[in-house]
Amino acid sequence: MGYRFKRYFTVKRIAYTALFAALAVIANSFTVYLPFMGASSNAVSFTYLVCALAGAFLGPVCGGLVGGIGDILGWLINSSGGAFNIFITLGSILLGVIPGLVHKIPKLPAIVKILIAYAIVFVVCMCGVNTFGVWFYYIRGAKTYFVYLAGRIATQSIIMAINIVLTCLMYYPLRKYVFKKDILTGTGRAAAPLAAAGTPHDAADAGARESDGKAFADSDPDQD
Repeated sequence: MGYRFKRYFTVKRIAYTALFAALAVIANSFTVYLPFMGASSNAVSFTYLVCALAGAFLGPVCGGLVGGIGDILGWLINSSGGAFNIFITLGSILLGVIPGLVHKIPKLPAIVKILIAYAIVFVVCMCGVNTFGVWFYYIRGAKTYFVYLAGRIATQSIIMAINIVLTCLMYYPLRKYVFKKDILTGTGRAAAPLAAAGTPHDAADAGARESDGKAFADSDPDQD
C-alpha cells in the first residue's frame, strides 16, 4: 500500500497538481459575476476547464485537491464580498473528482469521457450542490430553490458549453505533448537496468516492480 502511494504521488504528479491548483486559483479569482438574477447567481468562470483537465490527467484524488484548493484560495483572494460557502467548495472538489472517475472508464474515446463527465458535473454540481449552496446562503428568503434553479440553467448551460469546447481543444495537445504515457508513474524503463544488474534476486525484484508499475499504469486515468 505504501509503495503504491509513493508510486501515485510522484514528484511530477505533485508538481502538476500544484500547477493546476494555481490555475484554479486564478480562474476563481477572476470569476465574473453577472449583474442580474440576484447576487452570486450567475458567474462566468473557467474553473470547470481547469478542474476537468486536472481530473482527466491526474486522477480523481488530485483533481479533487485542485478544485478544493482553487476554491478556498480563490475565495481568500477575491471573495466579492460573500461569505465562505462550504457547498461551493464541495462542488469545486467534485469538479475534479467526477472527470477523474469518468476517465477511468476503459475503451471509450477521450471526447466521450469529457462529454459524460461534464453531463454529470452539470447535474450534480451546477443543478445540485452549487445552486443549492448559493440559494441557501443568499436567495432562500426571496424565492424557492427550483425557481432560482430555473433562472440559472440557461446562462450556466452556455458557460459550461464554452468550457466543454475549450476542454476538448486543449485535451489532445496536452495528452500528446505534456501528459505522455507513463510520464506521471515513471514506469517502463527503470526496471530494465535492475534486471541486468546481476543477481537473480535483483532480477526478480525488478520484474515484480515492473509488473506492479504496469498494473498501476493500466489503472491510471490518463491511459486511454
